Amino acid sequence: MTDETRKMAGKIDAIIRSNAWFDFSVDSYHHSNLTVVGSTDFSYYHQLEVTFHNVFFAACYFRDWKSDTTAPVFIIPAQVEAHRINFQLQIEAGYDLFVFKVENSETDVVIAAETISYNTDTVLYYYRDDLQPGMRLADFVVKPS
Repeated sequence: MTDETRKMAGKIDAIIRSNAWFDFSVDSYHHSNLTVVGSTDFSYYHQLEVTFHNVFFAACYFRDWKSDTTAPVFIIPAQVEAHRINFQLQIEAGYDLFVFKVENSETDVVIAAETISYNTDTVLYYYRDDLQPGMRLADFVVKPS
């Protein structure tokens, strides 16, 4: 795992933990890329997209899950723990492990991917004409007639 990947994971965790709460959902899986979105209010928008590129393995909830932002949420497991998980799940060399800690569950979300990226645009789930910089409409939003 590169230092850049570790720094990016730390930035993602800091974004998540800057909120009083944060919820997540799998948004899409397309051509080996898995996108998880995060929000403080899924009724109206999401404000974080984490995309895992060239995913080898994912154990996740496809419905919403919650995370306690008073502790680390998005982590890279320590080397000993990563080795145990890699061995248990038979993850091939060349993939990095990422974990979302899930509140009130013994099962966390675990994803093995080659790389990650993230976006902090606010993605609105309703139509709005006057989009500000850093805002966009979700793909499913249609302009009213």
